[in-house]
Amino acid sequence: MVKLNYTAKPICLGKDIGYTILPYSLDTPIEKELFNHPSHYVLGYVTYNSQTGQRKFTYTETGALTAVNDHWSLAILNEFPYCEQNGPWIVYNCPPEKATLEFGKILNGENLHIYNWDTWSLESKDSKIVVVSSWEIF
Repeated sequence: MVKLNYTAKPICLGKDIGYTILPYSLDTPIEKELFNHPSHYVLGYVTYNSQTGQRKFTYTETGALTAVNDHWSLAILNEFPYCEQNGPWIVYNCPPEKATLEFGKILNGENLHIYNWDTWSLESKDSKIVVVSSWEIF
């Protein structure tokens, strides 16, 4: 047996991922879908105002919509390198595998397939945050 000169260790384990930011691309308004298919994993959603060029985060966890301009998800989406979709984006407080299942409750007989994501972190958060960069619904 040959001894390797390299030591491998994971940078981020699946259990370390605390949040998933998932693009929403359905034709129905996001507010309607999130309230028709509630999930305790949804923190809220991010929208983009093309007139002002600003994003805002709207909390949905309390059942009442509360919009803020200083949520941590906004910092990530403002720096996201291939943010082709201006929004909306759903912010889940779970890893991507669970977010896929939760988003599947919105879909009618179709499934979400996530192909790629970027893992982000923030100085003020311990959990790693996944931003989905490649997906398909079929």
